[in-house]
Amino acid sequence: MELYVGYIAAFMGTICWLPQAWKAWASRDTSGLSLPANLMFLLTVSLWFVYGLMVGDWPIIIANICAILIVLSIVAAKLRYK
Repeated sequence: MELYVGYIAAFMGTICWLPQAWKAWASRDTSGLSLPANLMFLLTVSLWFVYGLMVGDWPIIIANICAILIVLSIVAAKLRYK
């Protein structure tokens, strides 16, 4: 049961960033996004990914790989569409 809760939390915590990434790229307006905040979040999910690898926790690993990709997309949009 714990594993299912982990996967659901990982899924929800990751997909919540998709609308932000989509909006940033579709509108090319990133004025409301904070680059420092997104860089800090990128560091956070990267560290969670490393932690997941260290303890062998697949929900953490998978969720944070996805989160890294999505947040990288947001950071890239912020840098491109200043």
